[in-house]
Amino acid sequence: MVMKKNSKDALTAAEIKEIKKHLEELKADAEKRLKDKKNMDMPENEVGDPIDVASQSLDKEILFELSGNSHNTIGQIEAALRKIEKGIYGRCELCRQPIPKKRIKALPFARYCVNCQHSSERNNG
Repeated sequence: MVMKKNSKDALTAAEIKEIKKHLEELKADAEKRLKDKKNMDMPENEVGDPIDVASQSLDKEILFELSGNSHNTIGQIEAALRKIEKGIYGRCELCRQPIPKKRIKALPFARYCVNCQHSSERNNG
């Protein structure tokens, strides 16, 4: 398979440097939010009516879900930073074509171009 290089979507060294800095800031922010959530005092279930117990249970579930999302985001950011170090950042993992700059700017840790992302979602959904 011959890959066409779309020069308008190819990232320059300066753009990659800027994106790397942005990714590092996003990672630091996600790590801070995760740390803040872990430090948040969650009261133990107290004896109370069923509504109080249900409310506390829901609060714990929401915190757990938010922590999972933060871990996932950090993992995706770290993967993007590794790609920058390897010199393969900005290419779709499926079709190997450059990911459009608009998509990279909107989601700097994107793994796929829009077409491959849609195909992946259709196949998994």
